[in-house]
Amino acid sequence: MVCGQECPHYEMNERAEFHRPVLVKELIELLRPEAGQVIVDLTIGGGGHAEAILEAMGGQARLIGIDRDPEAIRFAGERLSRFGAAVQLIHGRFSRLPEHLDQLGIEKADRIYADLGVSARQLESAERGFSFMREGPLDMRMDQSEGEPASKILQELSAQDLEKIFREYGEERFSRRVAKAIERKRKQGLKLGRTRELAGLVEAEVRSGQRIHPATRIFQALRIYVNEEIQELRQGLKGAAERLEAKGRMAVISYHSLEDREVKQFFRAGEKAGELGILTKKPLVPAETELRSNPRSRSAKLRAAERI
Repeated sequence: MVCGQECPHYEMNERAEFHRPVLVKELIELLRPEAGQVIVDLTIGGGGHAEAILEAMGGQARLIGIDRDPEAIRFAGERLSRFGAAVQLIHGRFSRLPEHLDQLGIEKADRIYADLGVSARQLESAERGFSFMREGPLDMRMDQSEGEPASKILQELSAQDLEKIFREYGEERFSRRVAKAIERKRKQGLKLGRTRELAGLVEAEVRSGQRIHPATRIFQALRIYVNEEIQELRQGLKGAAERLEAKGRMAVISYHSLEDREVKQFFRAGEKAGELGILTKKPLVPAETELRSNPRSRSAKLRAAERI
């Protein structure tokens, strides 16, 4: 996973690079995985972090990888095939972690981690509709077999509801202006079914001169709403903490303030309740060397905690 609202993907004319996991060294140092442990990757994505962890352990672990995107499961399966039976992949929501572990006959996990956001592969796939840089249907679903596409949300929700989504999930200060513009389009009998159509409308309503594209926060907000990402994160963190072995460790890499705030507050609440010990008083961020080699990593933040 690579992107949040500050992600340089949204700067024009930059080409995506697949399979560039961020903060790999830092993640492994915090998790301290050991041979024979049960490790859960809540968002397997392209399998980059999982591959690095398995390599560091010589393949001597049981790694469970979960992802809502069936394409991610396929790509990760190909990438991790050399580890054989050490890897088990599950197509599903990570908010249902306890259910997934029960189906595998696993009571507790030793290490659990997540790399949130949307992947470069998803962004580059025009038919997925995640990016305003790619002309395609305005879909945005992580799993296209469930839920409603973003185009339907734009067509059915009131301007007031859209404004709330843009403000809460995109932190867009021109939320009302964009929502009203969408409403006007609908009254004219026009539908916003394509990525470039929505991007063009936002560009006409939002002041330019920013480092990021004017449509960045609107697209982020829609994606988060369509995939229920904040609710998923809250439930996923809760399930992970419940199924974490004593002295087990969990870590989360986030890419925008909404995600990071949820993780920080969850860890602090766990610490206050005497259930978690925070390992990162401040989030770890990419070093200058990583930023130079992979500019997409610049908005990443890593937090970790240990089960008491």
